[in-house]
Amino acid sequence: MATIKNIHDYSDIINLPYKKSKKYKHMSQKDRAAQFAPFAALTGHKQLIHETQRITEEKREIDENKQQILNQKLNYFIETKEKVKITYFKKDARKAGGSYQTMIQSIKKLDMNNKIITLQNKQIINLSDIYEIEAIDHND
Repeated sequence: MATIKNIHDYSDIINLPYKKSKKYKHMSQKDRAAQFAPFAALTGHKQLIHETQRITEEKREIDENKQQILNQKLNYFIETKEKVKITYFKKDARKAGGSYQTMIQSIKKLDMNNKIITLQNKQIINLSDIYEIEAIDHND
């Protein structure tokens, strides 16, 4: 009667020489692994978990008073062409919400027809996405 111990005992074959096939070329580990890829039931699962863990936030609404102040700052900084610290909402491409981005750049152009600004680095930001504009403290 076979027991569990001798089912897993490979001592009779462990030291036998390996015979290479004359018919088939030796397969690389990558190619061997690729044969079993279709059996990976959870393909993409790790990426999905990572995506689910990635946090987004809702866009904050600003009141009319703050909007007027932002418009005045925009006009001032366009005229002076000085660098500003601008915080804006960037919509997430894959999930609801997005994140607030901050960059230091000068404003190149204001397009009121399309309601966008173009920064010196050619990045375009919707006016409705701007949350804050601040002058850069040159003492830093």
